[in-house]
Amino acid sequence: MIRTIIKEHPLKNITLDFDDQITQPPFEQKALQSYYEAHDKTWEIKEHVMKIQQELKVADDIIADLSFRRLGIEQELEILEDWLGVTELADKEFFEGEITIDIGNFFTICDKHNLDLQNLYEKIVILTSTYNRDIENIYEDDAVIDPEYFNALDEIYPRYEEVSVHTVSLDDDHQSFLEEYGKVEACFFQYTELAREVFDKYKHLVDTAQAVYHRVEVVDRLLKDKLKR
Repeated sequence: MIRTIIKEHPLKNITLDFDDQITQPPFEQKALQSYYEAHDKTWEIKEHVMKIQQELKVADDIIADLSFRRLGIEQELEILEDWLGVTELADKEFFEGEITIDIGNFFTICDKHNLDLQNLYEKIVILTSTYNRDIENIYEDDAVIDPEYFNALDEIYPRYEEVSVHTVSLDDDHQSFLEEYGKVEACFFQYTELAREVFDKYKHLVDTAQAVYHRVEVVDRLLKDKLKR
């Protein structure tokens, strides 16, 4: 008697037909167990990738926010530098009336920006460590699970008369698995590409922010000297 067994799985349900009159030989049991494990491993990768992608998007949003806030700091910084004689403000002739800057608030904003950048650094360190580990764990031919899983069923097909599983149902389900695996593999490499983009943006942010912080230190020193006179 043929039985259809549906094994629920978060990656995809595994649907196979079995002949009740045939006892599963050990090689079939081993092959199917490996096939089930392939689903588990692929699902683990999918869950991991979805989690890291979300964390990368959060970091990307923080980078965008800090970059925007840096521009605001630079605008006021240029005015202060002009006033202190460090540099001459570009397009000065277009400014009408007096320009007022709250010095205390300016430095508070700068300190908050620096603190938020330090907090972002901690996130980037963790994300970089995870990325490096994931890259190191890639198998040959860019497989994200052990390639042995793809050969798990090789012994079943030529010995179809000895096994209880109907190979037509097995092949159909296997093709479905390979399709889902392909999606997960694609997502994995989309994640690594996103990670590299975020890391590049972060490096650019740090480089530009450090330059701004240095200018802020100069302005702070000049302001203190000016107040002493």
